Amino acid sequence: MAVVKVAAIQAKPVGNDLTHPGNVKHALELLRKCVQMDDEVRVACFPEYFPWSGRGELAREAEELGIYVIAGIAERENGALYNSCILFGPDGSILGRQIGIGVCADLWGPPNVGRQLLRLGAELIFNPSFFFVLRDVWHCLLLARAVELMVPIVAVDTAEFPFRLGDRVFRECGGLTCIVGPPWRDMEEFASWWHGARFNWFLGWLGTEEGILIRELDLDRAREFRKAWFSRIVGREDPWVAEEAARG
Repeated sequence: MAVVKVAAIQAKPVGNDLTHPGNVKHALELLRKCVQMDDEVRVACFPEYFPWSGRGELAREAEELGIYVIAGIAERENGALYNSCILFGPDGSILGRQIGIGVCADLWGPPNVGRQLLRLGAELIFNPSFFFVLRDVWHCLLLARAVELMVPIVAVDTAEFPFRLGDRVFRECGGLTCIVGPPWRDMEEFASWWHGARFNWFLGWLGTEEGILIRELDLDRAREFRKAWFSRIVGREDPWVAEEAARG
């Protein structure tokens, strides 16, 4: 059974500054706290832009703890600064960037990112984000993607803090980290969904303060629901893969 325990880390930037160098130390502290809370955590995900720097330190901590870490890092190349999201392996290596990850609006905005991730075999999607606008509708947008893709989504925001952009200060910024997934416990419950679809798609969520949300996700069960859902709704188990094959 493919069961994975994930941690969504709703971190508050040091000094209310996403670029503060102290965010690296704080990120390492939060990673250790994840493992202290539950030593079965396999993947820990930070928000978009957090901790901004500290690629080497995060790699070493991932290896020390033996877990996968997803972190928002600002990377400079050829004079340009990129909003990157790095996946560190439990051996400290960099496994890639934006693998099984849709950063902020890339996932809940255009539909093609999530569909492409499914075509590539993703069974769990992470959505590291930073919200200073649209925070109140984020959950609605995520739910639409979760129903469309029928795949668990770990959506991580910063904790709330006053964010300054130019001469404006956004005070309702950050918070509402959540984990979304198929709401059924077994196939019998799934089979009754049309009689009264009163299921909670949200497997857990945080408020606006700094915190860590840990949940165990059964990817085998999610895959089973996904095949059954697509078979009933569109007549085939893998619509996005089939769609790609038809184009080719």
